[in-house]
Amino acid sequence: MIKRTIAGTSADATLPKTPVTVGGREYDLCFDITALLEAEHAINDVYRRAKLPNRVNLLVALGELNLENTCTLFAAGVRTFHPEIAFDEARRMLKLADVFAVAAAIGDAWTEAVPEATKQPGPIEADPDATAQAPASET
Repeated sequence: MIKRTIAGTSADATLPKTPVTVGGREYDLCFDITALLEAEHAINDVYRRAKLPNRVNLLVALGELNLENTCTLFAAGVRTFHPEIAFDEARRMLKLADVFAVAAAIGDAWTEAVPEATKQPGPIEADPDATAQAPASET
């Protein structure tokens, strides 16, 4: 018999919840790894379709919260605790009256989800000896 676990699912009590009201109903946002992957893919797909070289890396920074990205991040973040809502359905749920509250909740959910800046690895320092110029070759 397969043993079922709840880690990483909406039943996981360790996942942070950020409440937000949309259309008079309260939902919980959570940016777990699946939500972040889904949002990053959806945002970058817009760039790919437009044949633009831009790419968003959500591990580095939260994408610009324009209307498109707000809808996308809401759709990805709401599905962690509300998997019955399809991604495209969640994008269509937002109305202009909800956008500012949702954008604020996205910021709160993002703060709960990402590691603190002090815990993130920094840039790799180059070895000064390895970057010294090699002598010019003789011709």
